[in-house]
Amino acid sequence: MSLLDNLPGVGMPVSEVPQALRELWSQTEHGEKDGIGIAQNYRAVQSNLILHFGLKTTGEDARYVLDQALVFAQTYPCRIICLCPFERGGEQLLRGKLYSQCSLSGGGGHPVCSEALMLGYPLEDSAFLEHQVSVWLESDLPTYHWFHKLPAKRIEACYLPFLKMVTRATYDSSLEGSDDLAGIDWPCPRGAKDLAEARLLHVRQGLGQLLSGFPAEQLVENLAEVKILHGNQMFGEARGLENWIRACLECSGRDAAIQWTREPSDALEGLDCQWTYSDKRMGKSIHIKFSKDLCQGDVAMNLGRGPIVHPIRLKKPSHSLVLAEALFF
Repeated sequence: MSLLDNLPGVGMPVSEVPQALRELWSQTEHGEKDGIGIAQNYRAVQSNLILHFGLKTTGEDARYVLDQALVFAQTYPCRIICLCPFERGGEQLLRGKLYSQCSLSGGGGHPVCSEALMLGYPLEDSAFLEHQVSVWLESDLPTYHWFHKLPAKRIEACYLPFLKMVTRATYDSSLEGSDDLAGIDWPCPRGAKDLAEARLLHVRQGLGQLLSGFPAEQLVENLAEVKILHGNQMFGEARGLENWIRACLECSGRDAAIQWTREPSDALEGLDCQWTYSDKRMGKSIHIKFSKDLCQGDVAMNLGRGPIVHPIRLKKPSHSLVLAEALFF
């Protein structure tokens, strides 16, 4: 069974998808007077969101990602386009599928309707994607591209020209593992952003609020090493934390060389960040720890006036908020 077969919707020839979509919304616009129909003005579209799955994506995984996108579309209305590759068997050509759903929001009084157009394509036919997807896009609206488990070499070899019409791309480096997409020279006008980095939004806010209560000079004076350990599935979050700390130290005017270390640890599931100072006499140190869900942690500090421990409890951001952070900001 191909990846496309595991996703919901009605299968049809690719050429019939646009007409089926028009008929679908025409029916909802002119529904029965007893309230079965959904008024057309509830189908607001502000952007296009392309979900691009890799061959290693399982059916369950693809459905989970699609569900996240559909929830995202309830807050940020968009047309979803799913690209589902498969290895050619026989003479199978491009395949289409259409899915739609309506949900109630705003206290149950405001229906929100979403649509997902799906394309199954053989890997050998990836050169035709740009033409086919451009036909399905809502014109004159920004387009965003979400890569899920696609290797960097595949993206660079086949999809970079396609991305020129995309405002921004996103991916999850913690899922991609050692196949790092950060090194791609993205042709998108606004580049690409890591979902793992976007998941750190509340962590950056919490730590920033805490550390801003201390003079910058006190934090950076004699700082010699920053070491970050992370769980095996937290590669992207660890790198995002390092990049943020680097930027903060640069803004503070820290000029002396600092040794940076970032590596996985089998003993961890979350993040462990240690700041080591060269002046051992004062016993200065900062030790930051976070759980795997990035919602619980503590900061143990000694800035020369005795040890202090600050517990941190944060609210986990929704998938929609994380995706919005990655795509829009």
